[in-house]
Amino acid sequence: GTTTTGRGGQIIVQRRRGTAAIYRTEGASSIGIRRGGWDVEDGNGNGKGGGGGWKTISCNNFVRKKFNKSGRTQVYLKWMPDSRDINDIEIDNLSPASEKSSATYPCLKCHATIDAPFDRVCSFLANPNTIPLYNELVVDHSDVEEISPSSKITWTKCPKILFVKPRDFVTYCSHRWRGDGTQVIVNQACEHEDVPGVMVEGQGDVCRGFAIRGANFISKDPDDPNKTRITMISHATPGGGLPQWAMNTAVNAVVQIEPFKFFHNINDSICNYQQESTISQQLQPQTSNVGNLPGRSDKPAGIAHLGFTCFWPNGGGLRELHHQDVLANEDDDDSMEQLD
Repeated sequence: GTTTTGRGGQIIVQRRRGTAAIYRTEGASSIGIRRGGWDVEDGNGNGKGGGGGWKTISCNNFVRKKFNKSGRTQVYLKWMPDSRDINDIEIDNLSPASEKSSATYPCLKCHATIDAPFDRVCSFLANPNTIPLYNELVVDHSDVEEISPSSKITWTKCPKILFVKPRDFVTYCSHRWRGDGTQVIVNQACEHEDVPGVMVEGQGDVCRGFAIRGANFISKDPDDPNKTRITMISHATPGGGLPQWAMNTAVNAVVQIEPFKFFHNINDSICNYQQESTISQQLQPQTSNVGNLPGRSDKPAGIAHLGFTCFWPNGGGLRELHHQDVLANEDDDDSMEQLD
């Protein structure tokens, strides 16, 4: 496998054994988040709701009292087909033409409010040392290949969940910063020659799952500067050739607990993060000054998800110009023309 740069800064990761390549442009706002009925408008909560085929997920009284007492988290579920280009889909996941239309996988859409300032939330989530504090479904992880200062391919392992054996995931991840300051992280399942996987259940201790596509928006709460909003979209499949009934059973059990626990743990742990932040900075030397590169931010970014983990504690994400900055630049250009 090789990594090359195509026209317009396009990143091309070549695959072996005749499978297709994945093509991504760093400046892309997302990976297909406006297609396939995802109904995502932005990271500020617009586009919420259970319309468009999304089912509102309600937790039982015990889970609600423990993990969502204040109603900070809303969760929606929709079963959708793989929205990737057919050339990006793994050979083992390609269904016969007669079955392709019926192959659907769970997609979660979550909205949550965290009772902490935006900068602290970004710093907390960008620190790999905090994973055990909020995500019990990550038992191991590593970076496989850095594609650019703001994108990489990662490997993540999750434990056995109910009757579904442990899974590992290989995922392309990228992040950027919107003009309004919102952090955007997108991901897509991919392959890499350095981390081959077991594709069939029962042929190994760990089977390959796929974080098909996802997007995460972390932004300041416009109504309260001491709070942060997170919108998360995650489309995935456990792989392994699990029958539909088994996948339905596992998903229906997990979805009523884990998303609520995930955001509760973030909110609960972040209150004590100031001390943890100081320790982690001492443990992680600054090995890169990517934030000093033109057009890139030095703000920390990242998150530990089910299906991928990606961290940029030293920054490196591309920065978009805010609309007001664009207008200011245009005014400056006009002034220079007048001076000329």
